[in-house]
Amino acid sequence: MALIDKDALVARIENLENTYKKCPTRNSYEEGLKEGRLIGYKDALHKINTLEVKEVDLDFEQELYKAFGQVKDFTLGMRIAKHFFELGLKAQKGE
Repeated sequence: MALIDKDALVARIENLENTYKKCPTRNSYEEGLKEGRLIGYKDALHKINTLEVKEVDLDFEQELYKAFGQVKDFTLGMRIAKHFFELGLKAQKGE
């Protein structure tokens, strides 16, 4: 699983948007294409800004994921399930 930095993604899209705003057009067709792309950038930024950002211990999460794939012990499976359930509750509360 690859994680990306939300701030870096937003900065990259804003840079593309600002660069594209400066591009000249030769006719109404190109103007329409330009406007459509700029709307797309705004829409992408809006959607990205609705995403929740949280800090995670990636090493711990990967170990749990590996362990979950090899669970033969019911108790360990229950502990793993409880951990992910608690993560979901924290996400709902905005923690």
